[in-house]
Amino acid sequence: MSEVLDYFFDAYFHQDWRDDYGSSFEAAEDFAKTEPAEAKTHLTSALSGLLEREKLPQDTLNGLGGNFKPESENMEVREWVIKVIEILSTS
Repeated sequence: MSEVLDYFFDAYFHQDWRDDYGSSFEAAEDFAKTEPAEAKTHLTSALSGLLEREKLPQDTLNGLGGNFKPESENMEVREWVIKVIEILSTS
């Protein structure tokens, strides 16, 4: 779908990502702080594109290469994506 989504989920939400971060939002904050501004812009755009989908089932992020379901943090996928976009916009 998108190289930046592949990279984000492969690098920050790999099988053992919880060993590195206390929450998914800490992983997103790390991306926002360590990756180039252009990557943040591309990721924000790609995540915004996800919001255009009518349905975002819990396994949406797994399908993008991430080992994470927002329900594990009591969130819907759409709600989680919006929060990550906010993190990218403010970091």
